[in-house]
Amino acid sequence: MRPLVSRTLGAVVAVGAVLGAAVTPAAAAGDNTFRLRAGSVVAHGSYGHMMSIPERPVPPFRIVGTMTGRSVFGCAVIQVGRSGPADGLEWRTVGKHCGAGRRSFDAQATYLFRGVKPPVRLCAGWSTAQAERGRRCDVYRPPAQ
Repeated sequence: MRPLVSRTLGAVVAVGAVLGAAVTPAAAAGDNTFRLRAGSVVAHGSYGHMMSIPERPVPPFRIVGTMTGRSVFGCAVIQVGRSGPADGLEWRTVGKHCGAGRRSFDAQATYLFRGVKPPVRLCAGWSTAQAERGRRCDVYRPPAQ
């Protein structure tokens, strides 16, 4: 009797794991998480929509995450796009990281021209100044609603 109970319990656990795995991708499709890689630095975070009230307006987007460096050489910057003159795109640096270790970043952003959500990019270089020039970058463009 004991082996029958353990087999039945094992089957119930296996079915629960399969159903849980089937539900997870559908739930993850709605979130706006990103993972960027440039040089030896990886950035991951979330791109959230904030609510505002008329008395205290805030920018509609909050971008929060962490940069992780795996090498002692090289630097990286995380940048958020913003509208520039004549409908151009400018990049604003919101976080810098050099060497090995972790550094968190937190930024608020507004819509770009024509109601486009601002992109996020991670750029690498030998120094933060070189990384800010934007030659080796990985870009996250949030999906349109």
